[in-house]
Amino acid sequence: MTTLVTLEARRTGYGLRQAVRAEALKLATLRSTLWTIAATVLGGALVTVLVTNSASHHPRNWYGGWWDPTNEALGGLIIATLSIGFLGVLVASGEYGTGTIRSSLAAIPRRPVLLGAKAAVVGGLTLALGEVLAFACFGIGQAVLAAGGAPTASLGQTGVLRAVLLSGVFLSMLALLGLGIGVVVRHTAGALATYAGVTFLVPLLLSRVGGNPGRYTPVPLLNNSIGAVVNQPDQVPVLLAVALMTGYCAVALALAAASILRRDA
Repeated sequence: MTTLVTLEARRTGYGLRQAVRAEALKLATLRSTLWTIAATVLGGALVTVLVTNSASHHPRNWYGGWWDPTNEALGGLIIATLSIGFLGVLVASGEYGTGTIRSSLAAIPRRPVLLGAKAAVVGGLTLALGEVLAFACFGIGQAVLAAGGAPTASLGQTGVLRAVLLSGVFLSMLALLGLGIGVVVRHTAGALATYAGVTFLVPLLLSRVGGNPGRYTPVPLLNNSIGAVVNQPDQVPVLLAVALMTGYCAVALALAAASILRRDA
């Protein structure tokens, strides 16, 4: 399939539009893409059911002003923060591992165009996936909470639609972060470990430091700021959370661009 994509790219030229088309075709034919999407959706739905079910069987007066049914329902996205980032990693590291990156560069020798095409395809796919998953988790979570007698939320309430929409966007940015790491590290195992370390281990270590700087790292930003309607402990303002995550993605992709330009395939 990589050979077909290469021939197609050579035939049509290597502008950004053609490069995006080739990358989309390549990504659509990888079994790992389908498996990752399936694991993300099923895992997110299952965790949402477990989280909301465990919180739904309390007396009515147990739910005070701290109760945030939106945040509870979006708790299932914790699985997606890992799997969707792994998808971004694999888009890059998989080609380096198999050596097919040479074919891609032969077809699209303008390396910034190739990286831009990968970012566009990964960003577009994961944005759609993230939004579908965020709204699905919200809907499933509210249904489980209602069945258990717990207070629920609706999309028409203040801040709820914003939380759900931005959660989907945030997942897409995590995939772009993974893509940048994959291009820089290149080796799949190392890139996956690096992504997991950045998103899960680093926040854990930083949470033990005074002032909890770990709250400014990607996953806590999603859990405590982006996906929250009611104030959470150590919450970061939403606009700052979006700005920080945008910055993390920009840095990762800038390092990826520098790596792909300066290093041999």
